[in-house]
Amino acid sequence: MVNQQQYAGFWIRFAAYLIDSFILSFGMGIFVFLFTMSITLLIETGNDAAAIGFMIIMYILITGLSLAYYILMPVTVWQGTIGKKLIGLKIVDADGNKLTIGRSAGRTFSMMISGMTMYIGYIMAGFTDRKQALHDMIAKTYVIQRQSEWQAAPIQENRPLT
Repeated sequence: MVNQQQYAGFWIRFAAYLIDSFILSFGMGIFVFLFTMSITLLIETGNDAAAIGFMIIMYILITGLSLAYYILMPVTVWQGTIGKKLIGLKIVDADGNKLTIGRSAGRTFSMMISGMTMYIGYIMAGFTDRKQALHDMIAKTYVIQRQSEWQAAPIQENRPLT
């Protein structure tokens, strides 16, 4: 096998993140708008306890949906989020395989550590040899260009000169 991987650096990953942020913000914005309208109606009718309950449910659902997006998308055939797919990236394990749900969850929760380091954990992707952010190092994952694969070396054909 020939390792022909092209690791994705900080800026291309950042572009994918911006796309994902837009998608999640737009989708969640509609969801939050509808919930907020319901909460407003509950407050206007004097049902403050129900309004607080709705707010708690809204925050739990938003957090759950965001986590589900970042955990489940890398496990699909796309091997990454919509932003990564559109940019031409995918997330692989050390053997070049699709992530398991456990490794994807570990990577997602490790992203919190990357953020808690004043985002230095994310910026590391621009300076490490294999373009790994801190959460990639923790989860033993790589973000690579989609066209780069682990593949066999091409077969050389011997054609007679004529």
